[in-house]
Amino acid sequence: MAAGGERVTREPSPTIPGISDSVRVAAGDLLFLSGVVGLRPGGEAAGDFADETDLVFGELQRALSARGATLSSLVRVNVYIVGLTPEKLATYRTVRDRWIDPESIPASTLVGVAALFADTCTIEIDAIAAV
Repeated sequence: MAAGGERVTREPSPTIPGISDSVRVAAGDLLFLSGVVGLRPGGEAAGDFADETDLVFGELQRALSARGATLSSLVRVNVYIVGLTPEKLATYRTVRDRWIDPESIPASTLVGVAALFADTCTIEIDAIAAV
């Protein structure tokens, strides 16, 4: 793990594919990122859920790089998806795995929710990074 951590798994370990159990990190400074949504510059909505998710990860990367960090610095993410379905979950994981190495996924929680702050937003991610 780039942030100086090691994967810690419960015994017996969870058998749900795509789930990250926990991460132990020895790190100096932590960076807390507020919820990031997938809006284009100017505030317009993304075309579809995959595009919106891609925008969220791009914005997370931009915020991290401003502090000299990368997506591999993430140690914890909370994901909120409006109207969570198996299809949206699969889309989320496909996009996430393009941005974050599937072998080094940070500890995470994914929650289906009824709504976010704006009707045009269907995904929000907040995160903690070791920088």
